[in-house]
Amino acid sequence: MLHNLGNPFPVIRRYGWGKFLENEIFPIDFAQKGAQWWPNYQLHLIGGGMTFIAVKEWYEQHNFPDPEILSLATMATYHLMNEFVENGAYVGDNEDPIPDIYVFDIGGIVLFSFDGVDKFFSEQLNLTDWSLQPSFDLKNKTLQNNGQYFSIKWKLPFSDSWHLFYYFGMNGLTGLSYKFKDGKAISFGAGLRAKHLVTINQSVNQKTIEMTWNVGLFYDIDNSLMSSLFVSGLTSYRIDLNIYPGIIKIGPVSPGLWVVMRSSGRLMFGISTVWTPGLVVMK
Repeated sequence: MLHNLGNPFPVIRRYGWGKFLENEIFPIDFAQKGAQWWPNYQLHLIGGGMTFIAVKEWYEQHNFPDPEILSLATMATYHLMNEFVENGAYVGDNEDPIPDIYVFDIGGIVLFSFDGVDKFFSEQLNLTDWSLQPSFDLKNKTLQNNGQYFSIKWKLPFSDSWHLFYYFGMNGLTGLSYKFKDGKAISFGAGLRAKHLVTINQSVNQKTIEMTWNVGLFYDIDNSLMSSLFVSGLTSYRIDLNIYPGIIKIGPVSPGLWVVMRSSGRLMFGISTVWTPGLVVMK
């Protein structure tokens, strides 16, 4: 993968500039096999830009020096790790990480560095991170209940309580959200969820995603996610319930809990805290 990022132009030329721009950059091709631009805009441009600003503000709040540089380093580290995982053991031309890193990640950082853009997504669209609670399965050396997701709520002009709701990451749910006067809110959405990565061109490691149905129910307080429930067509995650820190309190400790039910009926449980990754405690 580092070869592709280190010398991107020959890789793009062999892939085809026209195909590269159509599939990865411009929203032209809406077919499942050609719409690789869709997650680029959602996860890298909007999600990545929002994450850069949020992490920078966290470093500022905790009095770290050079918060912009630290946020950039943090974002670059986890985005590169994600690209390594997606690339796997493949060796050869792979144009996929090139637009992710050089176009949309950098573009998101620049875009959200403008106060007007940051204010619009924060105040008008209520963009926030509603990711899952990733947990290590020490026995099988895997990461479970993992996924970075974002939510948007746009207040409908005819109501102070109802919002158009969109939840996105490796899936997309569209629905409605109702906000109570005390800041609590209930949201519901239905749509599609990523099921499998499918290779459509082995020579350049080009992949697309096989999708399945998905519905979700969410409870938040002032846009801070408290719990979520998903029911989907996934075999391994048919039902996925997440209860985040802040709901359950044991003395001074407030752990997060999650439970997954597979299509076979088998359950998997995990526990997390605010400061540490979670652990699978029963499978």
